[in-house]
Order: sequence, then structure tokens, then C-alpha cells
Amino acid sequence: MSYKKQFDLNLSDIDIIETCLRRELHHRSGKFQQLAGEEHADQADSAKHEVAEIREVLGKLHNQKIWFAGDRSKPWMPKG
Repeated sequence: MSYKKQFDLNLSDIDIIETCLRRELHHRSGKFQQLAGEEHADQADSAKHEVAEIREVLGKLHNQKIWFAGDRSKPWMPKG
């Protein structure tokens, strides 16, 4: 089995995905902080790994965005 390499998502879809990932990140970060004691070290490591995975996905989404300069006379001009 192979995976599709291109997806047809609009900006609203991406916004929903980012919002859900941020909520899950908040939830799992709290879980990691609760388990940070030595008696729950294995669970804390697992939660820390999950937090890192979510941050990685959010970073990939962030890096694929095209950021625009503040020049109002040229709103189509990409920044950078």
C-alpha cells in the first residue's frame, strides 16, 4: 500500500487541523507535567514523545505557509 503525496485541503481545513492539534498539545503537555515525577517515568517519557510529535507536525504546517509583507500597496508580495 502507498500513500497519496498530495492532499486537497483548503485554508479552513488546515485551520481546523491546527486548532485540534493545539488542543491536543495542551492536553498532553498537562498530562506530561502531571507524570513528571520519578514513579511515572515511563508514562512521562511516552507523553513527552507524543508532545514532540505534535510539535513536529505543527512545525511542518507552519513552515509550509506563505507569509506576506505588510506593504498594503502590494498585498500579494510574499515576505522574504
